[in-house]
Amino acid sequence: MRTKRVIIAICAFIMTLNISNAQFADFNNYPVTVTPHESPDSTRGHFWGYMFGSYFTKLHADSAPRGNTQYSQVPKGYNAFSLQRLYLGYDYFFNKQFSVHAVMASEENADNYYTSSPTIDPKSNRSFYLKYANMEWANFFNTGLKLSVGAITTPSFAITEEPFWGYRSIDRTIMDMKGITGSNDFGASIGGKLWSKKDDMGIENACVGFNFMVGNGTGAVPDLFSLPVQTPWHKYYGDIYVKAFGDKLVLDLFGDGRTWEWQSVPGQVHDMHQYILTGRAFLGYKTKNFNVSIEYFQQTAYNTVSQVSGPGVPVQGDTVNNIQSGYSIMAAVVLMRDKSTNAPKLSLFARHDGYNPSVNFNPNITYLPGGMYINGSSYELQNPVKESYYVFGLDYQPIKQIHFMPNIWYSANTTSQYNTTNPTPATDNQKAGYDLVARITFYYQFFKN
Repeated sequence: MRTKRVIIAICAFIMTLNISNAQFADFNNYPVTVTPHESPDSTRGHFWGYMFGSYFTKLHADSAPRGNTQYSQVPKGYNAFSLQRLYLGYDYFFNKQFSVHAVMASEENADNYYTSSPTIDPKSNRSFYLKYANMEWANFFNTGLKLSVGAITTPSFAITEEPFWGYRSIDRTIMDMKGITGSNDFGASIGGKLWSKKDDMGIENACVGFNFMVGNGTGAVPDLFSLPVQTPWHKYYGDIYVKAFGDKLVLDLFGDGRTWEWQSVPGQVHDMHQYILTGRAFLGYKTKNFNVSIEYFQQTAYNTVSQVSGPGVPVQGDTVNNIQSGYSIMAAVVLMRDKSTNAPKLSLFARHDGYNPSVNFNPNITYLPGGMYINGSSYELQNPVKESYYVFGLDYQPIKQIHFMPNIWYSANTTSQYNTTNPTPATDNQKAGYDLVARITFYYQFFKN
C-alpha cells in the first residue's frame, strides 16, 4: 500500500510538471563509465576522468553496525571528508570501427571504516586499480552490432538506472548497493539494436536492442587469484530494451545467472548444486526537462540456506532456496537553468528503495545457527530484517562540469518476521533501527562536454 501511494504521488507530480512547463534535469548528465567523450571519427587518443566525494556527519546510528550500505557502520557523531570515487580514463580511436579504452579507479569502500578498502595500500594511502581495459569493434562484421572484449561494463546498469537517474555520485543503485550483481567483469559482450525507427530528419523515435555477455563473474579480481577455490563456471548476463516516443520511454529487462559451486551436504549421498539467478525489470520516462524511473529485482539463491528441522526436511542439514527482492523509485528535476548556456543550474533529486533479504522466510523452519551469508553480508534468519532507504537533495552547478549537492541520507532496518517456534530474545541485529547522515557531495568532471 505504501509503495502504491508513492507511485501515485510521483505520477501526479509528473502531470503537474508537464502542465507548468517547468525546466528539469537533462537526461544522462553524468558520463557513462567508458563511453568516449569525443566523436569516434577523431583518430587520436584523449584522457578524461571524474571524481566525487562528500563531507558528511552521522546524525543517528543504528543500534548495531550492520549491512553493506554506505555509512551503515560509521558511529554516531562521526564526520569527515571522504572521496568515494576517482576515475582516470584513456580512449584511443583507430577509426570509426575500432577503439581501445582503459580506466583506473580509486574507490573508498562505501565509507565503511571497520574494513579496509580495496584501493588503500599497505601504508593506508589511496591507490588505484585497473577497473576497465577493453577493445571495442563497432559494426562487427557489418552487422550493426558492437563487440567488446576485456575488462568491460556489464549490461547490469549501463543502459538504465545509473545513466538514467544521473546521480551515481549520490549513491550506488539498489542492485549494486546490495551486491546483487556487478558493474564490471572480465569477458566478452555483444549488443546492438535489433530494430530502429527514425523520422524524416534521421532522428530515432523508437528502437529495440539487446546486450549479451559472458564473464568470469569475479569483477575486477583476476579469475586466477585463488585458483584452488575458484570454480570453472562463468557468469552470463543479458538484457533486452525497448525505447519509444522519441526514446523518452525506456523498458529494460535484465537477467544474469551462474553456478556458485557443487558441494557435499552433511547427511546427503550426493553433491548439492548451488546456483544463483537474477531478474530485473526497469521502466523509465525522460525528457530534457525531467526523468523518473522505477525498477524491481528478484534474486534466487538455490540450495544455499542450511536448515536443521521443519516441514519436509528429510535429514538434518538439508538446504532450501533463498529469495531476496527490492525496488527503487528515482526522479530528478531542474529548478533553474543558466541563462547564457541553458545548462542546468539548480536541480532537485530524490530516491526511495525497499529491500527484503529473505522473501520466502519460513517461521516454522529452524535454520542452522549463524543465519545465511549472501553477497558478502550476513543475515539472521531467526528474524530477517527488511530495509528502507531514502535520499534527497539539491544539485547546484556553477558550471556544467562541477556539482555541489547538499543531501540527506537515511537507511532504516525494520523487524519483518519472527520465528515463533524458537522465540529467543531479539539480538541487536534483529531489532529495528536507522542511520541518518547529512552531507554535501561534490562532483567534478575532467573533460568538457
